[in-house]
Amino acid sequence: MHVAIVGAGPAGSSAATFLARAGARVTLLERARFPRDKVCGDGLTPRSVWMLEQLGLIARDAGPPPGGQAITSVYLASPGGVVVKAPMPAHVFGGKSAVVPRELLDEQLVHLATAAGATLREDATVEGLALHERGVTVTLRGGERIDADVVLGCDGSPSVVRKLLGAPDFPDEDAAFAVRVYYEGLSLSHPDAYAIFWEGELLPAYGWIFPLPNGRANVGVGLRTDRMRRAGSKLPELLDRFCAMPRAAAELAGGRRVGRVRGHHLPFGTFARHLVWDRCLLLGDAAGFINPLTGEGIEFALESGMLAAEALIAAERAGSFARAQLSSYERRCGERFTHAFRQNGKLQRVFEHPRLIDNLMRSANRSQRVLDELASVLLGEAPRIGVRLVAAVALGV
Repeated sequence: MHVAIVGAGPAGSSAATFLARAGARVTLLERARFPRDKVCGDGLTPRSVWMLEQLGLIARDAGPPPGGQAITSVYLASPGGVVVKAPMPAHVFGGKSAVVPRELLDEQLVHLATAAGATLREDATVEGLALHERGVTVTLRGGERIDADVVLGCDGSPSVVRKLLGAPDFPDEDAAFAVRVYYEGLSLSHPDAYAIFWEGELLPAYGWIFPLPNGRANVGVGLRTDRMRRAGSKLPELLDRFCAMPRAAAELAGGRRVGRVRGHHLPFGTFARHLVWDRCLLLGDAAGFINPLTGEGIEFALESGMLAAEALIAAERAGSFARAQLSSYERRCGERFTHAFRQNGKLQRVFEHPRLIDNLMRSANRSQRVLDELASVLLGEAPRIGVRLVAAVALGV
């Protein structure tokens, strides 16, 4: 089995590693050259760390990947000044988290894939895709053609593979834009915490400060696309406003920006459809595997790589790469996380209203049960929303 994987980010490198270890011939096509940056919050949730352990990038009891900052807690600040400071929830994949710049993480992951036997082709821009009875032909810029049995679209958003397959664009209400910038020279008050701020003047946008080693941090804001277009908002300006607000300004005092502000499109899992074709699968951001509440996508990219590899290995044994045979991938993704995506998409409304956010944070400070359920929801791990959490939002009890 020859698998051509378009995009060597977390989804592509994860799939490549699992497939190569299973004996498949794998060609990774990456349009850039490593090391290369990727706009992201850089956060590794507990599920992300668990996936890195499954891949073998880090040992089970080891610290974060090289260049990363271990995260042991969360710091959530509501519009009304209610603050929740709590340990990372141990009930969610052991609670181990980290922040690692994507420039470092993605290079480590692609090296893992090549060490497993995958072939990396850099400066390889895909411009064409043709399906036929014997396989799939990928055409690169310059005219080179690569024949494979299967193609995996792991090329982020916007995805060239998704477009070539004829899948629809993500609606504005099922997507967001985020911008981030790096700071250095900081003395954060919570250097071990994911810090997320809901400021009344910025809602429904939210801001974050994620710590990195040696006094650095990833600082950004995110806003749903339809709200951004309706308000005529410019995210770099929102980021400047966020950084100047008292709570963020206190954290960033004495620091300085490094590099320029960069932005990225975030397609939400509430529109995670159109995943499977004959001989083709979409993974990661290209499939829309992003948590609508937090914008987190690394964990789902890594796991979709594992699930895609399992589906292809089973399909090869069955002797068919037709859509019907590959549909197990779509089913497994649905079982693992797309239900939570749709649930969290509905919960976005809560985090647009200052009073409801304040209620939720007050209740989380009073009740460990509410705090645990809130953590599970934010991390995309809650199978359903409990009555207790609903009461906390509505009444603050």
